[in-house]
Amino acid sequence: MAFDSNGDVCLQLWAEASAKIPIEFPPDATVLEIGCAEADWMTPMLAERPDLKITGIDWRPCERPGLVYQADVMDVQFPEASFDAVVGISSIEHIGLGHYDDDPQDDYGDCRCMLNVVRWLKPGGFVYLDVPYDPTGYHVCGTSHRVYDNQAIRDRLIVGGLRLKAQAFHRPEGEMHYTMLLAVKE
Repeated sequence: MAFDSNGDVCLQLWAEASAKIPIEFPPDATVLEIGCAEADWMTPMLAERPDLKITGIDWRPCERPGLVYQADVMDVQFPEASFDAVVGISSIEHIGLGHYDDDPQDDYGDCRCMLNVVRWLKPGGFVYLDVPYDPTGYHVCGTSHRVYDNQAIRDRLIVGGLRLKAQAFHRPEGEMHYTMLLAVKE
């Protein structure tokens, strides 16, 4: 069954990534979605995989079919090794920049979030991220978002305890380039 992105650009990245990268949730998997308020990934994912137990977290309020926490992903305390997978669809690049409803600012918000992700993942669990990409260098676009290069991906996103398993690129004409990452907790 093909993932229904319903024309949403962010969800189209997920659909493209799942066609290029081996993203396989185990049966009855516990999944955390980081940044669930912008694009509704939960509804089509649960339509495709009703066995998944999806939890969402976002600084902003939102209603989704799964359990949702309105909280700071840099500081929330989920139990250690509580998720089989973590999904961040066009979200990690915004964490800590203070762009959305005065969300908390931290220059290393993406790194802090990823350190949490490593704690929250079960051994062998995976994290999927898609982020803006520029091979010529990492930079921050005001309070809007970060743009990663390969070094920044290794330094800021694939933190200790994670191993990059797959990477694919999306380069639409005249739009921002993205890289889609799949990392596994060792």
